[in-house]
Amino acid sequence: MNLLKLRRLPVQIEMISPAGFSSPGYPSGSEKKILEDEEAFLRLLCQCFGFDLATARPYFYNDPYYPHNQRWGLWVGEGASRTLVSILTVIPLQMWIGEQLVPCVGIAGVATHPQYRRRGYARRLLTAVLNALHTQGIPGAALQAFDLDFYRPLGWEVVGSLMRVRVAPLLLPPFPPEGVRRALETDYPAIRHLYEQRVRPATGRLLRDELRWSYLLWNFRHKLVYCHNGALEGYLIYDFVEAGWVLRVREMLWLTERARHALIGWLAANEEHVRQVEFSGTPDELASLQLTGWTPTHRDPGEPFLRWEIMPGFMWRVVHPHDLLQRLLRACPTEGVQPFCMAVHDPQIEANTGVYTVFADSKGWHVARGGHEGLPIVRLNMRSLALLTMGTFSASELAVRELLDAPPALIDTLDQLFPARSPCLRPMDYF
Repeated sequence: MNLLKLRRLPVQIEMISPAGFSSPGYPSGSEKKILEDEEAFLRLLCQCFGFDLATARPYFYNDPYYPHNQRWGLWVGEGASRTLVSILTVIPLQMWIGEQLVPCVGIAGVATHPQYRRRGYARRLLTAVLNALHTQGIPGAALQAFDLDFYRPLGWEVVGSLMRVRVAPLLLPPFPPEGVRRALETDYPAIRHLYEQRVRPATGRLLRDELRWSYLLWNFRHKLVYCHNGALEGYLIYDFVEAGWVLRVREMLWLTERARHALIGWLAANEEHVRQVEFSGTPDELASLQLTGWTPTHRDPGEPFLRWEIMPGFMWRVVHPHDLLQRLLRACPTEGVQPFCMAVHDPQIEANTGVYTVFADSKGWHVARGGHEGLPIVRLNMRSLALLTMGTFSASELAVRELLDAPPALIDTLDQLFPARSPCLRPMDYF
């Protein structure tokens, strides 16, 4: 527990439920207090996001991640009079960065009681949680921000992008949707197998282990499959946004063209129910859908058939630079590159501030705390370190954008160790 003073009011920051907590039977003592705090957490979550408490309660407690998440809260006051005013959830994840699978966390549900906003409570909570995650050895933290500028002063930066296109159902090719039906629980193994066949690791993708699959198949109610001669050849998972007028495709994968045709045809048949269908992903993923927006009634040659938008994606924050750098560099070649020092300044996690020496020997690359006289130095803040480690830009581009300060002779080495990777968090991986 951290005890802070803010405007003379006692402030307490606690992890409400340590990951793995369970209390069979009637709780007592500290377990009873945890469950009371969980209910306070849920009530504040519903109040801040406009959820109905009775509807949200089973989702909250039945979530497969429930026993694994860390739920953090900030209270104002003491004893029985203290009030929970700010909350967030820490979700354990694993994300691909290049060829490395990196354990990380997702920060979600950051919220403050309406009467206590604009007092710095959420920032204090986030800072305390970042330091706790550093102590736990977590390499990095991802989030999907409601306000980019709110998180940037805390060391997060937008590192991913997402291409998005919205098209009226009437503009989709009306292929016959025969063979498309609602997914059954017995289809889940085939859905997972199809995903494993079609998808390869890519920067920004989350690992779909048993826990992740359990959550996805539990959380998303709208799941369709396409079957031919008893074999599952494609699936579509979707939800609705903007008051139900936009059908958002979370994930659509197929093994055959007939599966793609049938699933697109099912979407095309929704013109009476939704105004637009939204697809998103990388440029290559959207191109594989073969969408054009062509219509025989299009008249203005200066007006596009479709508008493809590049949207800001997820934000990334390096929590433990030493651990993250060691993980990312372990498989990098050592030939033709030089050792160097990296000077980092972290106002939120003081333990990160300092110089790191990056060098290689016969066993590969190593990262050590402390500088080494005579080695070139690269200087960067936490936001630039997020961009560099995730591969949003190459070191060359970071340098010309004045987001990284390094000797010109060191840029080639940095480009080899931290190449551009086009990170993308797909809608199905949102947390």
